[in-house]
Amino acid sequence: MLGVMKRILVLCVSALAWGCERDPVVCTAIAAAGLSVGVTNEQTGQALCDATVTATDGDYSETLFPNECRYVGAWERPGTYRVRAEARGFAAKTIDDVRVVMGTGECRHVQEVQLKIALAPSR
Repeated sequence: MLGVMKRILVLCVSALAWGCERDPVVCTAIAAAGLSVGVTNEQTGQALCDATVTATDGDYSETLFPNECRYVGAWERPGTYRVRAEARGFAAKTIDDVRVVMGTGECRHVQEVQLKIALAPSR
């Protein structure tokens, strides 16, 4: 049975490649982040590396992953997001209607939206 499946797979791949007039496209096997958020102190401009950033789209919600003082997420997930940043000692801030879309190339990944959110110190 395994031998038959291998032959079918080879035939399918050969049929797809037959008659192609251009080089095949090889896409990377990575997941692209749709959101990349930098959070700063509004008064000093200093990056806040201990913030919590969440993104919601309807019933979907995710806490973005901290990566070198940026927060990334919405991995390969297009949508219209509400992005909220908060940090101890600062007033939280929300940005609505952040739209993440799919790219149009042959290797389709979401197009990353980069945001900067400046938080004001709490009084």
